[in-house]
Amino acid sequence: MSKAFDHADLARWFFLILLIGVSALFWKVIEPFAMVLLTAGIVAIIVTPVERHVRSWIGHPKISAIIMLALVLAAMVIPLITAALLIAGQAMQIIQDTVANPSWVQSFDIYAFPLVKVLPDILVTQIAAINVSELLRGVATWIVQNVGTIFASSADIIFKTFIFFVSLYFFLVDREKIHAEFIALSPLRNTIDENIVNRLVTTVRGVVFGSLIIAIIQGILAAIGLTIFGVPGALIWAALVVVAAQIPMLGTSVIMIPAVAYLALSGHVPQAIGLLVWSMVAVGLVDNMLQPFIVGSRTRMHALLILLSMLGGLNAFGPIGFIFGPTILAAFLVMIELYRSGILEKTKA
Repeated sequence: MSKAFDHADLARWFFLILLIGVSALFWKVIEPFAMVLLTAGIVAIIVTPVERHVRSWIGHPKISAIIMLALVLAAMVIPLITAALLIAGQAMQIIQDTVANPSWVQSFDIYAFPLVKVLPDILVTQIAAINVSELLRGVATWIVQNVGTIFASSADIIFKTFIFFVSLYFFLVDREKIHAEFIALSPLRNTIDENIVNRLVTTVRGVVFGSLIIAIIQGILAAIGLTIFGVPGALIWAALVVVAAQIPMLGTSVIMIPAVAYLALSGHVPQAIGLLVWSMVAVGLVDNMLQPFIVGSRTRMHALLILLSMLGGLNAFGPIGFIFGPTILAAFLVMIELYRSGILEKTKA
């Protein structure tokens, strides 16, 4: 009996060590594509309700998945790439016209700004002590280097985009199999597994529809107003509006008020008034107008948590962190909610 026990125990430990080793090797293989796979999984969760309707009409999962790939390409990937290129182009143009232009840097006079004239003398003295020319050159160099790095990795981006669409296709076609495998492999009871999956899916969709889509709509409206009233780098300001829309209480005003102030201080008072009205009517009220239709009864997390998760996601994972950060937050909150509901006690029972 003792020998049998020792042999069984040894076999168990051997299997665990072998499993850890193989898992480490497998992770090394898929690690370059981990973020792509995760992104494809998130997008699959978001578009599954639409794909389910398309599949019910067509009756063939592979064809409906291909249709969804085309919709994702047209509605998400192409607009994002186009916006990124336009933003980069505007940024480079502004840099070339200002901080990268030696004559502009040399003629730059901090005292020409009306705002500086109303500051206390002690602050003006401190500002005058700053070597603005060198500071601006440093900023220009950093931006050019980073933009160059983004375009230098275009081949890698194209390859990973291909992997994303292949992964999204199989996630949509085989989602029932993937769901069944997760339930079968999990040591928890099936009812608890189903609860985790359902709450996680609901929360992820709630984050996307409750915050990101409305913020993107506000960013688009802001870009339209900024372009109409002549603010340079309108797409850059609009991209910041998407992030600022998550700031509690202040929201898009964090970006739109400085844009209005820029127009006013540069002598374009009528345009400043027009942009102010546009900001309050078109950009500011869209959250209250669209939220009941877009969000509905979906989960809406605290705005501060969403803001922190977006900024942390951007810092940790790059542009995809804008979605991935809130998704991690959603998963964390689901785990907390399940813990508070007594999942551990239910599991033991």
